Amino acid sequence: RRCSRVTDVPLGGGADGVGRVPSEAGRAGRAGLPPAAQPAVRLSMPGPCGQRTVSTRIVGGKDSELGRWPWQGSLRVWGTHHCGGSLLSRRWVLSAAHCFQENSDPSEWTVQFGELTSAPSFWNLQAYYNRYQVARIFLSPQYVGSTSYDIALVKLSSSVTYSKHIQPICVLASSSEFQNRTDCWVTGWGGTCAVMAPLPSPHTLQEVQVGVINSSMCNHLFTLSDFRRDIWGDMVCAGDPEGGKDACFGDSGGPLACKKSGLWIQIGVVSWGVGCGRPNRPGVYTNVSTHYKWIRTTMARNRVHRPGPRPLLLLPLLWARLRLQLA
Repeated sequence: RRCSRVTDVPLGGGADGVGRVPSEAGRAGRAGLPPAAQPAVRLSMPGPCGQRTVSTRIVGGKDSELGRWPWQGSLRVWGTHHCGGSLLSRRWVLSAAHCFQENSDPSEWTVQFGELTSAPSFWNLQAYYNRYQVARIFLSPQYVGSTSYDIALVKLSSSVTYSKHIQPICVLASSSEFQNRTDCWVTGWGGTCAVMAPLPSPHTLQEVQVGVINSSMCNHLFTLSDFRRDIWGDMVCAGDPEGGKDACFGDSGGPLACKKSGLWIQIGVVSWGVGCGRPNRPGVYTNVSTHYKWIRTTMARNRVHRPGPRPLLLLPLLWARLRLQLA
């Protein structure tokens, strides 16, 4: 089978590393977080969230279709895909803290939305129009480079323009009802699990359906080998008991999403794993609901009062003008 999704995860390099960013060294997490006390409300209110207009039937990990996951973003360093992210509102993107462990300079980061490929053509002016400069990066204050508290918020320099291919996802204060769900999805531009290789050209967004595994079972699974890890309260596990369906290097920061009452809810952020797609080794995600209060507080304290400029739009406009002059 194919393992869609790869990550830029952190801990330990190589196939046996924990996390999805090969260069980072992993450590066991600390005590778990207490359950969130806030009511389950839509984070991106007053506007709608968790809706999509493109819907196709795909069973198992494979190429996705444009607009099927309209909140999916590609976090890029100097134009090259590094991690995934999800759109929460016009100015905010949710991702993993370990993605920024080696580079947290906002001026070097952009976020691409509305594209099926992580490597759009230079001639694709629409891709540049939907690429946004990062203004600030907020890591969880408890994150210290381990697997715990692996969550980050990215504030954009300008407001995202919504379309049928670009929409925000919902976030809830409680995700307990999604335990043992078998119909959730993880998406990303990471490599294939079998050979730990980068996603081949044309670098099409991958999707795979996974089941959510309760924490007690997940803890048990991670005690079955010499490579043991503790699953803390701010983590959620998802995958397939037989393996073959997982996130991997290059997918870090991307969303684990489930559908509820017609709306898509993000319950996890791709964080770490032992290899990719191994039997009894599910992927481990940051539990979004345990960080719900921090997300709301950070967004509220750093809200935008007026629209910002679109500096990245300048390049395609100049290029279009040049082409007209040469025609």
